[in-house]
Amino acid sequence: MRVFKVPFDIKREEKIFGGYLSLRQVIYLMLSASCFAIFATHFHLTIKIIFAIIMSGFFLLCAFIKIGEQNFDKFFFYAIKYLFRKKDFIYERCSQW
Repeated sequence: MRVFKVPFDIKREEKIFGGYLSLRQVIYLMLSASCFAIFATHFHLTIKIIFAIIMSGFFLLCAFIKIGEQNFDKFFFYAIKYLFRKKDFIYERCSQW
């Protein structure tokens, strides 16, 4: 039986849409485009524009920006997790020594 080496790169996402976009990026782009559905509501126009720009910008950041080899969405959620977790650590000396 012949054995072939399969190239496997775990540092990069597989680009499955046109060789340029990963599935994660396409989902964030669809969410960004769907933010403009707010224009079908009965809010004031300036509120619609501000909301659409902020949400669309956030989803575009999540799709394309990397911070230190880490995608922006993971970086953002880790930052939120850090802000809301308990940060009080009590030092207790080990009695074994």
